[in-house]
Amino acid sequence: MSDLNIKTDVVIIGAGPAGVCAALSLLTYSSLNVVVLEQSDFSQVRVGEHVSDSLFALLDYLKLQKSDFPAHCFLPCYGDTTYWGSDLPRVRHAIFSSENASVQLDRESFDFTLIEQLTARGGTLIPRTHCAVSQQDSEWLLQCTHPAQAPFEIRARYLIDASGRNSSLCRQLGGQSHKLDQLMGAGCFFSCKDHTEGAQEQLIESTEYGWWYGARLPNQQYVATFFSDSDIISKLRLNQRQHWLQLLQQSQHLKRLVKDYTALSVHPWLRNAGSQYSDASTLRNYLAIGDAACAFDPISSMGLGFALTSACHAARLVISELEQQQDLMQATAVTQARQLYQQDLHTHFASYQQLRRHFYQTEQRWLHAPFWQRRQAG
Repeated sequence: MSDLNIKTDVVIIGAGPAGVCAALSLLTYSSLNVVVLEQSDFSQVRVGEHVSDSLFALLDYLKLQKSDFPAHCFLPCYGDTTYWGSDLPRVRHAIFSSENASVQLDRESFDFTLIEQLTARGGTLIPRTHCAVSQQDSEWLLQCTHPAQAPFEIRARYLIDASGRNSSLCRQLGGQSHKLDQLMGAGCFFSCKDHTEGAQEQLIESTEYGWWYGARLPNQQYVATFFSDSDIISKLRLNQRQHWLQLLQQSQHLKRLVKDYTALSVHPWLRNAGSQYSDASTLRNYLAIGDAACAFDPISSMGLGFALTSACHAARLVISELEQQQDLMQATAVTQARQLYQQDLHTHFASYQQLRRHFYQTEQRWLHAPFWQRRQAG
């Protein structure tokens, strides 16, 4: 066994925004030791994200300023144009909705800045690590493998699951996962250098087979993504550039917006975008956050904001469990707080389901098509 065997207070699985923000919250507001594990080497393409400017209040809670990020990390979004339920555009300009201002993120710059802050504040990050998780007495035991090191173990008092919507960790440990659909995104990047039309607006366009999303990214690129169910994406062979571009040419509006742009992606990338909810109420010293707890349809624009808020709430709960003196009264309060956290997740996801149903039921033009039939049926 390697000399790297580690004993820590909290281990976090997943170094996306949820996992890293949970670590930052723990390191900022407690004296707990934190280790973050990540399966990838961070080379995976990160898709730009459209978020509310309430993001900056969350960053402020984590003692992060806008100036801590590269200047190009946040691009103001001045509005959006939606072709949904009608061929006529529905346009929203930010000048008429100042309370709901939004920004487009450079996700790579955003994510790596968070990681730099994690290590600067004393957190430990171990990438390219796979682990088998089990409980031993009152501790979590993680048996880890790394391509450049001998196998090693991590023992932790608490486990935070930030492993994302693709993970089955919660179910493996005895929790439950409820999947709502099989939504996926198939997307490509374009170079839009020297083009300004629609530069700071996003576009959403529904079609018979699903819907398109397009947005300018801060690095003089444009992202176009088609969202549909996995079986439809497979049938249309949208993992192949030729078929993806053919479908793009069948759009009415997005194809005109990108007609002078240069496609950068050799092959379309595919991402799981399904909605799901995890119930970990039976697991002790374990909390799921971000997509591992609740994963939302991108049409809701709820993903990143929820990732950060759930991370901060979970961190506060972990601090109360591990740092406070555990007399009987406090132990009861902690148990109630854990139950409330899971109940809040359930309530949040139930509210999201109503919002999702409302979005999709406003589109009535393709009720015969499988994608829309599934969503009309709830």
